[in-house]
Amino acid sequence: MSFRPSSCSLRIAACLGALALLCAMAGSAAAASLSRPSAAWAERVTVGGAVLAWSPVPGATRYELRRGTEVVASVASTGVILRGLAPSSYYQYTVVATDGARRSVASDPIPVTTLAPTACTRYVSSTGSDDGDGSADAPWRTVRRLVDAWEPGTVGCLDGGFVEDVTIRQGGTADAPVVLRARPGVNAAIRGRLWISSGADHVVVAGLRLDGRANTGAARATLPSPTVNGDAAMLIGNDISNARTHVCVVLGSIRGYGTTSDTVLAYNRIHDCGRRSGTAGRITNNNHHGVYVESSERLRIVDNVIYDNADRGIQLYPNAQRSLIQGNLIERNGEGVIFSGAEGYSSGGNVVLANVIANSRIRSNIEHYWERPSRPGRGNVAARNCLGGAHDGNMSLPALGWVPRGNTTGVLVYRNRPGRDFTPLAGSGCRALLRTGALPLVPR
Repeated sequence: MSFRPSSCSLRIAACLGALALLCAMAGSAAAASLSRPSAAWAERVTVGGAVLAWSPVPGATRYELRRGTEVVASVASTGVILRGLAPSSYYQYTVVATDGARRSVASDPIPVTTLAPTACTRYVSSTGSDDGDGSADAPWRTVRRLVDAWEPGTVGCLDGGFVEDVTIRQGGTADAPVVLRARPGVNAAIRGRLWISSGADHVVVAGLRLDGRANTGAARATLPSPTVNGDAAMLIGNDISNARTHVCVVLGSIRGYGTTSDTVLAYNRIHDCGRRSGTAGRITNNNHHGVYVESSERLRIVDNVIYDNADRGIQLYPNAQRSLIQGNLIERNGEGVIFSGAEGYSSGGNVVLANVIANSRIRSNIEHYWERPSRPGRGNVAARNCLGGAHDGNMSLPALGWVPRGNTTGVLVYRNRPGRDFTPLAGSGCRALLRTGALPLVPR
């Protein structure tokens, strides 16, 4: 069965906040007459739709697909096809089982991030010229030329490799974002620092290889990239690294550059960020992370593969508020995820849900740090994650400023870990959490 829902903007989809999401899903299964769908996921995602699936519930005759409190579909099967979604947009659904008289507790959220549009309106080529008009026949030569000239609705497509630092100072709108992407069917890469500055809202970066080593200035090769200070940015399906030089993704700033709100990271591979040395790479500077969430509101980090980074896979420090971190594989970083705060800030309302967090080399898979232990964060939860193989144990306990709930353990066995193919083999622990079709388990 298929249906066409109304368009849902990122800001509306995110407004519930991570803590509200947890409250919505946290009802007691014992109080419900039917058990809750124990697993729900997106099997396939496209530019304008998705295929969702969920586990069957004994006794259920129908399933309600909900967005917030709205029932958008009622089906007898354990799946539905979504059509008519907006490109590069974030949606969030839950599933409720029913037999006509009784209803289950809602499933965990099903995040859906649609892919970026493919209809290019401006072109940049490594063989082009900035004297051109940016058309397919006369592409520009530099990415900077594109981002300085674009306007809401521009889909700028890259063909080739570009060695330049790129600062994006103008964005799009909720209905007409600007898009920086690889030209469909070709590989495109930027080696240089990518910065989405404050005020550049509704910027989509998709399908690129981003080598974040800066190429100019006194801080050459020591600045984080991509850095996001604008609102409602979307990083979709990129390969992000920096040859082990520094932090990769930095989201927001407490130093005056701007807090980011309603930003989404989905389907990216984020890896080999930061310097490390010594046996098993255990000597680091404790500050080189895959994703550094410095100052954000309503962030969504969903369905990414974050691996082999020097320090934290994801650092929530010091001012991450109401984030949802769900469906990621966070593998063999220095540490997995940290809830933390300092300098008068405490990260709060963050939900780390249904991720696989494994094999942290230095400390724990989930941990915390509060500069003032008497003022820890509030409303932080780590629920239904699968954990295993950390150097100092799966969780730093007793938990302070966060609540562990229903986490499990498992031993992961990948198809080709040396080749960075993270497809779990049959019988591997945690395998049930790695079902999302767009999760980039295999190198592109």
